[in-house]
Amino acid sequence: MTRFLKKEITGYNSSIKNNNIVAEQEKLLQSTDFAKQPANIQKMIQDEVTYSKNLDFFKQASVISQQFLAYKFIEKFPNLLIELKDLKSKGSTEELKAISEQTKLQYVLNFPAINFYREDEMSYAKVAVQLYDHSTNSLLIDTSYIGNWNNPGFEFACQDSSLDCTINNSLSQALDNVVYAVAMNSPTLKKERLLAKARLEIIRNKYYNKPFAKSFISNIIPSKDSTINLNDLYQTLISDDSTKSVGFFINKVTKQSFKQLSENKDDNNVTIINGKSISDTGYLDNVPQTYAYIVKAVKYKGKWYYEKSDVTYFEPEDNEGGRLQFLNHLQTWNFFKDGSTSLNPDFWETKLFRKIKDLRKDPDWSKYGKTIWKTEEAENRNYIGLYEIVADQLKDKNTYQPKHISVN
Repeated sequence: MTRFLKKEITGYNSSIKNNNIVAEQEKLLQSTDFAKQPANIQKMIQDEVTYSKNLDFFKQASVISQQFLAYKFIEKFPNLLIELKDLKSKGSTEELKAISEQTKLQYVLNFPAINFYREDEMSYAKVAVQLYDHSTNSLLIDTSYIGNWNNPGFEFACQDSSLDCTINNSLSQALDNVVYAVAMNSPTLKKERLLAKARLEIIRNKYYNKPFAKSFISNIIPSKDSTINLNDLYQTLISDDSTKSVGFFINKVTKQSFKQLSENKDDNNVTIINGKSISDTGYLDNVPQTYAYIVKAVKYKGKWYYEKSDVTYFEPEDNEGGRLQFLNHLQTWNFFKDGSTSLNPDFWETKLFRKIKDLRKDPDWSKYGKTIWKTEEAENRNYIGLYEIVADQLKDKNTYQPKHISVN
């Protein structure tokens, strides 16, 4: 490590010691919000506070990892526990096994070495990463990841051209692999994958090629709506009482950059599923060219109200695969009963077809009613019980809607 890098790390360590993060965290431990958290969440917060008391630049890798993995796993594992331990290990299987047995946790994530270097006037970090699995007494990951100082953005955003970014870039690669390794070894997630596969077969065999009346959707959407192309419609689902529908659209579009996409006024909320990394050359220059969306509609007092949503750019292997892949979003929209391949009778009343709720009847109204929910409650007061699709179009739409793009 060069003298310059040592000086920079020393500066980082001084700034860490001089900030008030530990004092602020300890106040959190005394708050009523903390007391309401589940026991596993309380334990993780307590660990972070304790660990932060002796924090230095290198140890930040563990804190970042805990926060990222908790964010990734918490929905799948409600009782998730990721402990932060100020322990040192050179990485032998025996040492990691002992830590696993001491903490009574299946996995141990270890960073046996973090080294920095400069090359062509750019700083890099080389982070050695190990993921030990007690159930097999083996290392699922045992490799090093190299990151430069360019800001990777999103969950790992940092100040560009900083040593922080070298760590973040390395961890962005490593932690994706950790998530994948745990997912492939988890009995819970294995069961979910099998269920998802069975559901996909139902969607493929019963709905993908199911005949549908294109005229049903075309009678709802006026010809003047240039944001929807009826030639792109490839499937429509209609409720038994014919008062609700959802149409699936897909098409190939011309190449465009992120800048061009952000300037496009047709869609306010866009998801981009890109197989590339943001650090790859040309990442920002090429948005995936498969363009898909749904149009959901509700009939209210004899009039149809519709909304274009779930706009997605992605990269399927072929056109047919892309159609099925997008139709498979039904799995995330309550199309099936929880944990089952049986159809959900409430599909037409949830997710895609939510109704405006009376926030004043929410158990947390006393907590959030006069602050976070105040504006929303006032805007929705006259529309309680209506489908959101209907209410949104009955409201005054003069308010500017900022464009939101998410990347997966």
